[in-house]
Amino acid sequence: MEQEEQKTEEKTEQKEAKITREGLVTGSKVLFSYMGRYKRQIWILSVMGILSALGNGTIPFIAGKFFDALTSPATVSFLGYAMALYIAILILWAVIQLVTYILDWRINIMSQYFSNTVWLDYLANGFGYLLLLPMSFHKRNKMGEVAGKINTAAGSLETIAGQIVIDLAPQILSIVIAVAIAFYMKWLLGVILVVGLLIYIFVLANKIQPLARYQKEYYDVIFKSVWGDNYDVIGNALAVKQATAEDFERNKLNNNSRKALPLWMRMTKVWGDLSLYQRLTILATQVLIFILSAVYIHAGTMTIGELIAFNAYAAMIFGPFVTIARQWQTIQNGIVNLDETEKILRLPTEDYHPARAEKFDIRGGVSFKGVDFKYDEGKPVLEGISFEAKPGDVVALVGESGVGKSTLVDLISGYHFADKGEVDIDGHDIRKVDLVDLRGKIAIVPQEVVLFNDTIEMNVKYGNFKASDAAVREAARKADAAGFIEKFPDKWKQVVGERGIKLSVGQKQRVSIARAVLRDPVILILDEPTSALDASTEKTITDSLNELMRGKTTFIIAHRLSTVRRADLILVFKEGKIIERGRHDELLKIPGGEYRRLYELQIGLHQ
Repeated sequence: MEQEEQKTEEKTEQKEAKITREGLVTGSKVLFSYMGRYKRQIWILSVMGILSALGNGTIPFIAGKFFDALTSPATVSFLGYAMALYIAILILWAVIQLVTYILDWRINIMSQYFSNTVWLDYLANGFGYLLLLPMSFHKRNKMGEVAGKINTAAGSLETIAGQIVIDLAPQILSIVIAVAIAFYMKWLLGVILVVGLLIYIFVLANKIQPLARYQKEYYDVIFKSVWGDNYDVIGNALAVKQATAEDFERNKLNNNSRKALPLWMRMTKVWGDLSLYQRLTILATQVLIFILSAVYIHAGTMTIGELIAFNAYAAMIFGPFVTIARQWQTIQNGIVNLDETEKILRLPTEDYHPARAEKFDIRGGVSFKGVDFKYDEGKPVLEGISFEAKPGDVVALVGESGVGKSTLVDLISGYHFADKGEVDIDGHDIRKVDLVDLRGKIAIVPQEVVLFNDTIEMNVKYGNFKASDAAVREAARKADAAGFIEKFPDKWKQVVGERGIKLSVGQKQRVSIARAVLRDPVILILDEPTSALDASTEKTITDSLNELMRGKTTFIIAHRLSTVRRADLILVFKEGKIIERGRHDELLKIPGGEYRRLYELQIGLHQ
């Protein structure tokens, strides 16, 4: 048993290492793809970076010459005037320094603009991509966890693009120039600089190896326990308050945060050790340079100015790598985050426009032919479902909770597809139907209405963004929503709050009905829209729904059987199968029938 666990752990570590290598490739591809969108800015930044590197690379050399010239009586001629050599060198140094300052200033502004653009683009593209993924993805995953990954990956990409690639690239070029000048001045000291740098890089590469695994473990906790749970709790704030569970949830959130702390400190220790080793390497290199420089100066083969220049070059050569070491955690975070996020953003999207989509006018005929469906491996949610609804028919789906009614209407909208059998729209297999066209002809009035934290006008207009203001107001009137809307302080511009929290249940339902009216659908789906309403409000909304249903193929998911008496076809579900079908009066005549049992149970409850 222990050997099997050990093998499993080894496989996991190998997988994590593989993920890290793949992540490097993935991160590079994403970075270069975004950089490719801004070729002009990158080209300008590259030219400015080269000029900055040339200036910064020569400044220590010129500064060294200046100090040597202080004790020299040499002069130079400038515009016909004699000028001390050290003054001429000082002017040259100041001009080059000024130019590099201006270049670095512009590079910083442009790189900030570029990196922030990359961040915003990745956020927009990432969250936008989630909308294209099938509903099966949204039902399986915590959106807080997914949102955390996208947000963190976007921030990492911003850092890598701006601070690492754009800011450090000129400094790396400056290193090449510095090494070349160092070898020109004293080749042995140049060798010491390069050897010290190689040791520095070797220490960096070896000490960071375990961080890939540590990093993944840390972010697994952050995304799943911290981001995921936090997002879920805040999104259900009303339920928390109703249960007076504020303290319970706050303690839970605090406990989740504490799980991440030891993992973070484990990484911090690695970085602390690495920093010490790197500083010792730099110290040893500088000591050797000073010792040899002292020997050269006493021998008369090296000047004080050259020593100053060499010291500046040592700082210049190690400086970017100190920054890289300090930013390596950010780089590695970014690679891990991008790799994890890109796995999501590479998932196949819905096939909105099938290659051989059949174009036709959707009239609302729906038929199921021996349909089986399951979400995961195991017992089917629907099994052997067959029925036909002609355009304009009213079909009621009856049964206890969890028997597959909502899943069936999801199949009509193409949110899922049958594992076996066929769902047809007007005789066309739904797999070959353009989903945008189909869903554009379907309106849903759900039991739990989803509203956006926007104006009530925009929430109604969500049924049809192209609708005129007059059409929006007419739809609200038909849904009996115009009256309460006009009473708001800001009327149609009233913001409804997160998930419509400022509206009552009845008001939300009327907004949902107004959306459906505005959409003018061919197929209408009513998911028990009046079950949570009082008797007076239910009657008003039922009248609006009856008007809306006229001439439309309607599917009603019903728990209150009094709402389905006039349905053309009632389908009674049990354990994912249709066990009875017919009209209200017909089903009541079945001795011991399920529909009759449910109906009598409800009648008994109302007595």
